[in-house]
Amino acid sequence: MTKEESIKEYYFRINKSIDYIKKNLDEELTLDKLSSISNFSKFHFHRIFKSVTGLTMNEFIKNARIERAIFFLMNNHSKSISEISVDCGFSSISVFSRSFRKSENITPSEWRSKYKNSKICITNSNIGQSQTKIVDYLALKLNNVKMSDVIKLDFEIKDLKELNVIYVRNLNIHKHDSETFGKMFEQLFSWAMPRNLVNFPQTKALTVYKSISNEFGMLQADVCITVPASTIGEGIIGTTKISGGMYAIFHKEAPMTECLKTWKYIYDTWFEENGYQPDNRNFFLSHLNDPKTHPENHHIIDIYIPIKLL
Repeated sequence: MTKEESIKEYYFRINKSIDYIKKNLDEELTLDKLSSISNFSKFHFHRIFKSVTGLTMNEFIKNARIERAIFFLMNNHSKSISEISVDCGFSSISVFSRSFRKSENITPSEWRSKYKNSKICITNSNIGQSQTKIVDYLALKLNNVKMSDVIKLDFEIKDLKELNVIYVRNLNIHKHDSETFGKMFEQLFSWAMPRNLVNFPQTKALTVYKSISNEFGMLQADVCITVPASTIGEGIIGTTKISGGMYAIFHKEAPMTECLKTWKYIYDTWFEENGYQPDNRNFFLSHLNDPKTHPENHHIIDIYIPIKLL
């Protein structure tokens, strides 16, 4: 095996362990289990994992659990701090609180309270500075006029089947870095096309978000294309499944920055108005065009948000 082949094989195996971590945060994630999934010795796995991700296994798991907790604190207001602690795999609420404070400098309860208050401030500032606009907004709310009647959204609710995909992963990419996302798709299609895995229009090109963006706009993401279940990846080309279930699907044709604003609106307003709450399955974009061929360079996408009833 050449050096290049060895590096690709390392990435392939470590990506398998990352997939397992993300899907099983509520379980006990041991070195024995994760090294076995990657087919490395425990010592070698620990070293290779850090070289690929920049973090030790335990640091990566802790960060993923804190991030999942933040998602719940933001979007599942009925879930108690104790329930979030269990669902994110912390051994006790005290361990959760200590870990969260160390990461975010405040307790989970303080974070939730601060987030609720900041949302109110953001909403008011977005509505405008004039008293008239604030009154207009309150009138809409009090008269049960949905904000989505003002901001038109083209959406549908669907129960999706599980999707088999191949992917190229980036553990630290800026959410607006279209150039790097494009190069990742080029890598994926260059591998898939000679293997006759690309069959438009059945083949879907997806961006699957594995984390929420941090304060610098950096996140973890996979670019994927759908493939037959029997497909086996290699090197940086991984294989995984995107969970099925109930999704809200929003159609958008706009610059990508506008698409991401729509995403924020969905989480901040749409859920409240429509009787759903976000689920913690993967959320993703389905790319329906090449923006370079669009007369206004717009992206045509479907935004898939996993949902469940309140």
